[in-house]
Parts: sequence; structure tokens; C-alpha cells
Amino acid sequence: MPETVRWELLEGELPTEIGNSTNSVWFGLAVANISGSLPSSIGMLKRIQTLVIYTAQLSGHIPEEIGNCSKLQTLSLNQNLISGQSQGELGISASFKSYTYGRTENLLTGSIPRSFGKLVKLQRLYLSFNQLSGIIPVEIVNCTKLSHLFLDNNELSGELAVDPLAI
Repeated sequence: MPETVRWELLEGELPTEIGNSTNSVWFGLAVANISGSLPSSIGMLKRIQTLVIYTAQLSGHIPEEIGNCSKLQTLSLNQNLISGQSQGELGISASFKSYTYGRTENLLTGSIPRSFGKLVKLQRLYLSFNQLSGIIPVEIVNCTKLSHLFLDNNELSGELAVDPLAI
């Protein structure tokens, strides 16, 4: 039976045992006093559909293993201290089928990976208030279901060609 994991009043580092909750479909932490980074065992949550950790002081890089969460639809890691710049550190892979991807108000650097254009089911992308730079990848236009795109308060440049007939 699918389970929902909600850890409230959790303090300290996220335990590696988080990966043992293999039946979990929803995992959420909010306004928690979490230190350290997301453990690589998060990739063992094969059934997880929603992963939300916000305002929790989570730091470090997002492990590449999160790409193993093939059923993941919503990834929201807003208002933490997450850093990183490569595709793996942004927490996506070619198998990632996200509907919402949020990483606002973190410490992300580098450019937005072109591979985001492969997320054809992506509906919402929130990367505001980071330290991202470079050109907005034109591949973003491949995300035909994208209805919310927030990239403000970064050092990004470029324009996206938008077909006014598609709006």
C-alpha cells in the first residue's frame, strides 16, 4: 500500500534510512531545522511522486540518484541552501518526468541545462532567486506543456521564441 511520509519537528541531518521507505509516494518537510544534504538513498524511492522540502536549511548538492525516481512528478526544494551547477546536481535525468520543478531561493550556479528541454511533461519551472547565469537554453520551448516559467533574479540572458498562436 502506498504511504505518505511526513516528518515534522525533524532536526539534524536527513537519515540515509529515508531510502527504506520504498512504498512512499509523497515525502514532505517544511520549515524544519535540517542540516546537511539530501542523502543519495533518496534514489531508492522508486514509487515517489512528490518530493517537497522547503525552508528547511537543506544544503549541498542534489544527488544524481534522484534521477532513479522515475515516477517523480513534483520536485520542490525551495528556500534552502542548495548549491550546484551540473545536470546531476540540478536533480534531473533523461528519465525524470516532472510536472513541477521548483528550486527557488537557493544557491544554484552555472547555467540551466539544455536537457530541461527533454522534460516534455513539464508544466511549471521555478528557478528564481538563485545565481544562475548564461543563456536561457532554447530547448525550453520543447516543453510544450510549460505554463509557468520563473527565472527572475538570476544573471540569465537571451530570449525565448514564443509562438503567439500557441498561447
